[in-house]
Formats: sequence, C-alpha cells, structure tokens
Amino acid sequence: MGGRLDERRRGMRGRSGVASLLVLWAMLLLGTLALSFSLAMRTEAQAARNGFDAARAYYQARSGISRAVALLSALPPDNVLAMTIEGREGDAGYAVRISNESGKVDINTVPEAMLKEILKKGGLSAEAAEALGDAILDWRDADDDRRPQGAEGADYANLPEPVLPRNGPVAAIEELQYVKGMTPGYFDGFVSRVFTAHGSPGGVNINAAPPEALQALPGITPEMAHAIVARRKASPFSSPAEAAQFLSGEGYDPGGPTRFSTTNLSNVYTVLSVGTAAGNARRTVSCLVEIGGIGENPVRMIGWKDQMAESEE
Repeated sequence: MGGRLDERRRGMRGRSGVASLLVLWAMLLLGTLALSFSLAMRTEAQAARNGFDAARAYYQARSGISRAVALLSALPPDNVLAMTIEGREGDAGYAVRISNESGKVDINTVPEAMLKEILKKGGLSAEAAEALGDAILDWRDADDDRRPQGAEGADYANLPEPVLPRNGPVAAIEELQYVKGMTPGYFDGFVSRVFTAHGSPGGVNINAAPPEALQALPGITPEMAHAIVARRKASPFSSPAEAAQFLSGEGYDPGGPTRFSTTNLSNVYTVLSVGTAAGNARRTVSCLVEIGGIGENPVRMIGWKDQMAESEE
C-alpha cells in the first residue's frame, strides 16, 4: 500500500514539473512576442518620426530658397551676396548660400584652346582633353562638320538611347552629360563646378569664382587661387587691373588671369539651401534663377535640383 502511494506521489510530482515547464515556456514565448511587438512599434514610430523630420527639413530648405529669391529680386545683388541668410523655427532651420554664375567659365564663349587647357587641368590627359573638347565644340556649333575627334548628329543617333546635339548655344550645363566622352564622375566632380551656360560675357568674375574654378583657369596655380580668395574676402577687387596689381605684388605673374577675368556680375544666380530638423535630418535644395525680368515677372526659374546628394553641395 505504501509503495503504491509513493509511486502515485512521484507521478504527480512529475506531471507537476512538466506543467511548470510548459508554463515557463509559455511565459517565455509571450514575453518574446511582447518584446518583438514593442520593438516593431518603436521602429515604426522612429521611422515615422524620421520621415516627419525629413519633410520638415525639406520644407525648411524650400523656405530658404523662397527668401533668397525674394531678396535677390528686391535688393541690390551685392548686398544680398554679402548677407548671411539663415532662419530658425524651434529645432528646425535653414542656411542659404548664393553664388553668381559669373564665377564660372561660360561654355558658350570659352575659346577652343582655353577650353581644352581647362579640361586638362581638371584631370584629363592631353589626348582625352582634345577629344572631349572637340565633342563639346561640335555640340555647341551650328554646323554638322565633325572635328577630328568630335561628334555630330550621326554619332549620337547610333547610341542605345539616341540624342541630338544642341547645334547652338548650350541652354543648361547639364546638357554636357550627353556629350561624347563625358563621364558622370568627371561631369559631377569638375565640369559642373567650373563651367556654366550663364556666365558673364567679359570672362570669369575673379570675385565670384569658387576656388576649384579659379584653379582650373590657365595661368592660375593653387597658390594663386588661395591668395585671390584670401584677398577678396577682406576686400573684393574693384577691377581686373587691381587684381593684376595684387598678384604682381605677391610675386605672381598676373598676365594669364587678367586676360579673361572680370568683376561684372551675371544676372543668373545659383541658390543653395540646406534645411535641418531635430538635429539629424538634413535636406538640400538648389535652384538656378535669372533676376531682372521685365514687368510682373522679375524672376525666371531656370533650373531646380530637389533633395541633392551631399557631394553636390
């Protein structure tokens, strides 16, 4: 009798242990599910927050564009270029940078020899610069006569995605992406930063040219470009002659730069606005605007880049 009772008790303890184990596994499973659900909800909430902050940053950038364009259309350009254009709204804001297109080389007026020299200074070999220069010149000229290493309509018609060369003045610098021999890296890293289709007819504005554009010009070394930028920050040059006098005083040969430099502004500006929100969201918008229209439309939008990559800023 006692043996049967002990055996029954041992069986009950075994079943109780199994039940306890099942309860523990069930609790572990429910806890895991609850944790997974909590993490998923947190991730979704963070993604929604990030999307909201990104939208806030984007519209802050657009607000900066609107403010800068309004200032350019209402005030003297020199005053606007000297301004710090920023805005804050709580933890969001924008900062605007305005540059005049006269600081770049006009692709429609640059002479052939100078064009090819600039392309070489941008990193191309002499042979590659000759070929790309010929292709650019064929793209912008009115005839269908192919230069030795250039390209005309027939060459572009055979491409997988055929294009037609402009056969006239380049309307937007982005066109050059389709020119024979142009690579995306060379266009983004050099050509788009040095050339424009809306420059000053007198040459490159020595007060407005970015350092990479200055260094690309024949006759200007990186050291000369650094000296020019440092000097104009303190006091802009009033004329090419003053720039030549400064360079001569610094021990540089002023002959090359002054042959194609100017202090005249173009009426076309690049406006770049960076919007931020919540400390980590960042969006960049850029536009190309022409100021000085007639009548009720004093501003003409020429180009727009939405949400640019940081490498383009």
